[in-house]
Amino acid sequence: MATGPALRKLAAHRSIHDGAHAEARDLTDVTEKLFQDNRMEDCLKAAEALIEYIESRIIAHADAEEEGLYQEIQEENPKLTTDIHMLTRDHDLMRVILSKIKEQLESKKEVTRTMINQFNAILIVNEIHSRSEEEKLLED
Repeated sequence: MATGPALRKLAAHRSIHDGAHAEARDLTDVTEKLFQDNRMEDCLKAAEALIEYIESRIIAHADAEEEGLYQEIQEENPKLTTDIHMLTRDHDLMRVILSKIKEQLESKKEVTRTMINQFNAILIVNEIHSRSEEEKLLED
């Protein structure tokens, strides 16, 4: 899949990253607040919305990068192979953490402190990943 020229530009790509991260952070904050307030039914709904958001925005973006952008950059500059592998691993970590959250949610039918921590872990990995990707792969 060919990548559009905007995704190769730092400002455009950063805008995508920052928008998705901000929304995921806000949804995480809402989920955590509901958990702290012991509003478990609402917390469960918020967590489900957060999972859907992470899948549709962050993971879908990661999939698109791996299927297009990363392949194109690697073909153009094989010296970036290690960096691309590391960035792909970041995506994998987010997928694994999200999968664990979904498994726990399915078995427990309620949000736990561990899940809140795992949502925050996804945010941390996503933020580090986004800045690394921008620094190593994208043009000004």
